[in-house]
Amino acid sequence: MNEQDFGNKIKQQLDLALDLDAATRDRLKIARQHALARQRMTEPVFALAWVDAVVGRLSGNPASAGVALAGAALIIALVGVQYWQRMPTVEEIEEIDSALLTSDLPINAYLDKGFDSWLKRSQH
Repeated sequence: MNEQDFGNKIKQQLDLALDLDAATRDRLKIARQHALARQRMTEPVFALAWVDAVVGRLSGNPASAGVALAGAALIIALVGVQYWQRMPTVEEIEEIDSALLTSDLPINAYLDKGFDSWLKRSQH
């Protein structure tokens, strides 16, 4: 039995127990319809509630959605740390600049494309 059927059975039982005249029932029905119409007119708000529902359905357990989201956040954090560590620091850049400026070769030698290919051949 799904939720809709269960709700209909409860409604039928409550309707049988009611001892109201037709005019009162009609007024209650109209009031209910007005309340439902006002409820549907609310503006949607952006939220990530759908993520919890999707992950819960995929895993079969809605409680594991939090675990999956935490795992995704951990992976993003690890990628960020790795990227941050691969960025050269000021000291490393300073060391490279100092080596270039204090070397015996002129700066034009480093700009020459043939010099780069000569370095590659000489390393082998």
